[in-house]
Amino acid sequence: MASMRIRAAVVLAGLCLPLAAQDALPEGKGKVTLENTCTECHGLDKALGGLRTRPRWRDIVAQMRSKGATMTDMEFNDLVEYLSLNFATPEEKTQKVNANKASAKDLETALELSAAAAAAIVRHREANGLFKDWQQVAKVQGVDRSKIEAQKDRLLF
Repeated sequence: MASMRIRAAVVLAGLCLPLAAQDALPEGKGKVTLENTCTECHGLDKALGGLRTRPRWRDIVAQMRSKGATMTDMEFNDLVEYLSLNFATPEEKTQKVNANKASAKDLETALELSAAAAAAIVRHREANGLFKDWQQVAKVQGVDRSKIEAQKDRLLF
């Protein structure tokens, strides 16, 4: 078990943004899992040695888990979400998404929406036809208008 943890630490070494320049981690779901789980084997500076895409963060967390990091499925998802939102590559943060073609998962990821809100957008689109602008997306029941407005420049139609 100890050798698995050592290997996990080695794999993660140098993979995320150094925290020496940061006063504290950003608040959010997943922060506690990051602090508690990732520091079982190494420091946060090792865990956060670079920016990554959401799929890469998911792979890294899955690899940590396979090497012995303990977390529930919910903690796993929260950690991936936390890392993706706070330590994403600049390209990922500016990713555009077509509101009329994207899957619920793509909307959730690109627009930083909840799974329920993204699913509501897809259901509305399927029931009522294509969106013409961000204001129509913002009117979908179950969607936070302020979140859509904040991401409006990332929406394509």
